[in-house]
Amino acid sequence: MLYPRLMGKTQLVGNDQMVDYREHLTREHRVLFLSGVFTGETESHNLLLALDSISHKPIRLIITSPGGDLDSTFLFYDTMRLIQSPIETLGRYCASAAAIELAAGRKRYLLPHCKTMLHLPAGVAQGDAHDWAIQNKEMQKYERKMVDILIECGAKKSHGEIIADIDRDLWLEPEETIAYGLADKIMEPKDLEGWLK
Repeated sequence: MLYPRLMGKTQLVGNDQMVDYREHLTREHRVLFLSGVFTGETESHNLLLALDSISHKPIRLIITSPGGDLDSTFLFYDTMRLIQSPIETLGRYCASAAAIELAAGRKRYLLPHCKTMLHLPAGVAQGDAHDWAIQNKEMQKYERKMVDILIECGAKKSHGEIIADIDRDLWLEPEETIAYGLADKIMEPKDLEGWLK
């Protein structure tokens, strides 16, 4: 579905000036989508900076992701913390690194059937034994950083408890995600209305 690009209250626009739903929601309601696998190609952190330069009203992130690259995740997290606009998150499916972005919101919502999953960082070791040792040390740094961020964002467990929990995939239902401290509330229709005003 296409929407008219804003051209003023009385001006009509041509078909070449129509926008898709993502641009409409971004322009009109400051809603961004984090969808798919996080990679170094993700441009959403640049959109955060752009929206913050326009005003400091809340920015809403709708997250549907299996996770992805931790460097990209940390870059996005840093950008969320850097800007002045408060970030509100809505989790639809938040696995792995996406759970970090969900937890980083100032207000954190979940859909009623959202799945959240945490696990240890994973990677592929290449090279000789010396290379493996270097890569193992880096993986341990990622692990510490990831757990530190989860605690900073409100996880209600200690570093050691989180490490034990995520030794294997830890799947959480919405109520469990809230109890763990990664979200605040299951979204209701009145909450969504507030997002789209």
